[in-house]
Amino acid sequence: MLTKPELCRMIVGLVEVNDADLLDQDAILSVDVCTPGERTAVRGIRDLIHQLYLHFDYLASPRFVDETDGKSSAFSGMLRKRYSDPVRRAECRRAYAVALANILDENDAYSLTKTAEHDSLDRLRELLNALANPGDG
Repeated sequence: MLTKPELCRMIVGLVEVNDADLLDQDAILSVDVCTPGERTAVRGIRDLIHQLYLHFDYLASPRFVDETDGKSSAFSGMLRKRYSDPVRRAECRRAYAVALANILDENDAYSLTKTAEHDSLDRLRELLNALANPGDG
């Protein structure tokens, strides 16, 4: 059976490549992944991760706010433009996926998630920790 951190990384990876719907198949959620009684919980975790990932916006993150706090509007505008570049947006989204995948071990996801959605990160941790899967976290 996967550990909780491994399970989280697997789910984030599936969300990232837009294949999270595979978790609707019981065969994918075999006893090597989770207990049969926790398939619904794993799907709920998937839905939460999907929503967080879908609504990710680096420009609304506490990290970006800190980066522009007290700076001139010209500087802030230049950073907004830089982070709006498709390549940079993809890099930020990838960093967010890594942060979500490591939610049980690190707090990076909080600095990349809109403050209004921090409750969702707390809920994600609660749901992951409630699973019977072995492992730290």
